[in-house]
Amino acid sequence: MANKKENNSVLAPVNVIWEGILLIPISGTIDSKRAQGIMETILKKIIETKSKSIIMDVLGVVTVDSAVANHLIKITKATKLLGARCIVSGIVPEIAQIIVALGVDLGEVDTRADIADALELAFEVAGLEVVKRK
Repeated sequence: MANKKENNSVLAPVNVIWEGILLIPISGTIDSKRAQGIMETILKKIIETKSKSIIMDVLGVVTVDSAVANHLIKITKATKLLGARCIVSGIVPEIAQIIVALGVDLGEVDTRADIADALELAFEVAGLEVVKRK
């Protein structure tokens, strides 16, 4: 059992970046097995932390095909079933072009350019506001 836990954290390290807000940085290649591990890890952490926002940063993902895009959609839908909002950040222009060319519909997926924009939305969901000190 400890081995499975270790593998899942390698698949998707989940970081609590604020109360109720998780960050999952994903890099490298995603296949079906890895996507399933990422989903399991995220869903367990949502329950454990009672988080309402999850930022899934895909800046380090090197390639995307329709299967990978569909896995990302499934992860966002599964988080929604647990009452959490999944925000995908870090889609670079090359990956965006591939997703559009593949005809994958990301219409229901919240996307933001970078982690800062995603965090702003997560704070909004949590009813929080960041104010610059004078």
